[in-house]
Amino acid sequence: MADRLERQNGSTDSGFLVNITPSDSADLTDALRMLIVGVGGDVKITDTRDVTDVTDVFTLESGNYPIRVKRVWATGTTATGLVGVI
Repeated sequence: MADRLERQNGSTDSGFLVNITPSDSADLTDALRMLIVGVGGDVKITDTRDVTDVTDVFTLESGNYPIRVKRVWATGTTATGLVGVI
């Protein structure tokens, strides 16, 4: 999985929007630096840490969440209208 910001801190790059299709078997093509939730609900994600993967379910309202994500799971995700910023 590509991570455009892996070695950058405080980048001023505005990023690109990508539609997210949750999957239980595939990581996202690019790591997200922000998750946008259109319609709130549960979102099961795996973060981008190198040492260990952290997977958890969060109940999120619609809004923008500045979190690094490498997978959005289909199982456990009820929120819709998911968009990422890479």
